[in-house]
Amino acid sequence: MAKPPTSLDTKSFNSLSKVYFIAIGIIGLLVLISQVFIQRALTNNEYDANIMNIAGRQRMLSQKISKNILFLNTTNIKVDRNIESELSESYSEFESAHQVLKNNVNSLPDSPKTKLLKEQFSKVSIEINELLKIYKQINKEEENTPWIAAFMNKEPYFLKEMNQYVDSYEHYSFSKIKTTKRIEYTAFIFLILLLFAELFLLFLPAAGKIKSTISELIHVKDNAVSMAEKANIAVQQKKETLEELQLLQKAIDQNLFFARFDKEGYLINTGRRIKELIAKQKNIDKRIIYENLGLSLSDQKKLRDLVNAEKGAIVNHEFKVSFEKSDIEWLDISIFPVVKHLGIIEYIVVCLDITSRRKAQGKIDALNLEKIKTETASQKAKASMVVEAQEEERKRIAKDIHDSIGQMLTALKFNIESINTDQTDKLSIKIDNLKSQTKEIILGVRMATFNLTPPELLDYGVSTAIQKMVLQLNKYTKSEVIFKNEIKHEIRFNTLVETNLYRVTQECINNAIKYAKADYILVTLKKTDQLLSISITDNGNGFDTTKLPKSPKGGTEGGMGLFFMKERMEYINGRVFLNSEPGNGTRVVLNYPL
Repeated sequence: MAKPPTSLDTKSFNSLSKVYFIAIGIIGLLVLISQVFIQRALTNNEYDANIMNIAGRQRMLSQKISKNILFLNTTNIKVDRNIESELSESYSEFESAHQVLKNNVNSLPDSPKTKLLKEQFSKVSIEINELLKIYKQINKEEENTPWIAAFMNKEPYFLKEMNQYVDSYEHYSFSKIKTTKRIEYTAFIFLILLLFAELFLLFLPAAGKIKSTISELIHVKDNAVSMAEKANIAVQQKKETLEELQLLQKAIDQNLFFARFDKEGYLINTGRRIKELIAKQKNIDKRIIYENLGLSLSDQKKLRDLVNAEKGAIVNHEFKVSFEKSDIEWLDISIFPVVKHLGIIEYIVVCLDITSRRKAQGKIDALNLEKIKTETASQKAKASMVVEAQEEERKRIAKDIHDSIGQMLTALKFNIESINTDQTDKLSIKIDNLKSQTKEIILGVRMATFNLTPPELLDYGVSTAIQKMVLQLNKYTKSEVIFKNEIKHEIRFNTLVETNLYRVTQECINNAIKYAKADYILVTLKKTDQLLSISITDNGNGFDTTKLPKSPKGGTEGGMGLFFMKERMEYINGRVFLNSEPGNGTRVVLNYPL
């Protein structure tokens, strides 16, 4: 039995299906191969990042072991945490991390890039093994002082070698990333070339085939439809089209400014609304469209040049206009070219009254400009207050150094000059006085530099840093400062948050000591699932919070300290709550959302 002939649409579909399946298959295969390679490279980079993190942690652990050894052997202060347990855990983590680094180096392939890396790790291994041996001797010997000294002397060499190893590993990792980028760029260029090849070799021929197929379909359809049916359909469509055009023309006449003109600009036909507008104008050539749109001479030339320059494209532009006896000020003018028989070109112009929108836009622009000016003034005011506060802080530090340390140094100089070696009976008294004055100068220097960021803030967090600050204040001031930490475990934040929390707390305590003359200050730390709270309560003079000005004036008059406390807390999305009464002390609460 003979096969039925394959239809034209089936043949075209099968041909196009093959073309598209081939194109999509090649692109998909290339994308899959590149993704497999890139994902593999990303996995390797993640592993390298983990190794660099472990190497960096080794430096931290060596310093932590050093601090805990010194703390365990040189201080009598009782703390809540178990230092020996922390030391043992740090040592185990230090030893296991070294084994991980060692395994990683052993797994690296032999190449010129890894040769230097392996040599540097060998030096690191020597230093680590020396540190581990010394640490074991510290635990064995009863007299640990020589071994502790040896550990402290050895640690800088380990840190130096470890830093060099981390730098080398970083360069090694970056070289792999560069290689991956080059391969990725090559794959991308190849993919682009492949797309262009498919465009010219597959899709354009397929488009030509589709065009040929459509032409054949149209030809078959034309032959199948009888001339009588075509005539009836054409008449019916013409009737319906005329009705639609009449309705459309009526709607356009009632709502739009429109007209039709030739390529020289002479009006051929005008709508009702634009005809009424033209009739009201005086001293113009009412045959030329460009002179009937309320445009200035320069805008008339501009619109004419736009129409002539576009050469058949649609022109759209907004113009400011002026009509006699009309409140229209702005028109959106669109010009559409229409090609008639024998290649004759005519144009249809459609105008929309956009006066209300432009006025509204003008008001919006004015409001935006006013808002920008207000915000700029506010920023300038804040910047001025910041500069003023910095200057006040510099003056305060200079005054503290001059009034306390400077005077004590002057007195020390006079006492030294007054020493007479011939008066042996008074020499010992002079020396004792010099020792006492030197001790006071040292305390003064410590107090003057106390506002610098303590190392405890970076190493252990805000609660430990505040505790250290309280201990120092109790040594150098007459006020009794008590620290109450109700947080069971130390929590860490980023450096920005911890620094601002510490500085605001420090400012509150200093204000209580310096201005409130408080004898008793209680600092309390609390934490819930949603909030970290630091409260500072004192029994000082207090003040009337209702008399604080809305904006600081500088110095101590305008609440400059309170202003910057609020600025710091708002910067980290926190809040400051103040409660004070004259004679009844002050309570400040700092809340930071977790």
